[in-house]
Amino acid sequence: MRHDPDIQASIDLNSGRWIAAAILRPLFAAAVLLVGYFLLPISHDSRWNVVGLIIGGLMLAGFCAWEIWQFQHTRRPVLVSLELFTALVGFYVVSFSTVYFLFSDYDHGSFTESLTRVDALYFCLTVFTTTGFGDIAAVSQGARIAVSVQMASSLTLLGLGVRFLTLLVGQRVKDVSTD
Repeated sequence: MRHDPDIQASIDLNSGRWIAAAILRPLFAAAVLLVGYFLLPISHDSRWNVVGLIIGGLMLAGFCAWEIWQFQHTRRPVLVSLELFTALVGFYVVSFSTVYFLFSDYDHGSFTESLTRVDALYFCLTVFTTTGFGDIAAVSQGARIAVSVQMASSLTLLGLGVRFLTLLVGQRVKDVSTD
């Protein structure tokens, strides 16, 4: 059976270098977003909070634009899909952590305690993983809406992850059976 080289290039999961790059690039980008999350002056008591919020928004928008561009211009859509999924998780965690920190910082009483950036990241991860220790809870209506949106989108993200894995496994089984 003859293989079309373009199709084979798009589904070639045997290339460890491409797989590593598809995972490492978005992890690096997520690390940059986390550094921005921790270092940008976005708290309400900073003179530069508007600048920090604009830079942070531009970082998130640039991150999204890069990932979309990568997907549109690839010859390896399966691997870039892996990259997009990995990037989506990093984007998701940084975005919700920022929302929780801003709620806590700008509207004291949104949570059962005031959240530092680490606390907001911790809270985001406990909601994302459905661990829910109960040590921090949303109190205000806005914070509860944000947490509800995160819970619903976590289910969507989980569904996308499961779907993506089944596509990868199905493609791999198809590759092995045609070789």
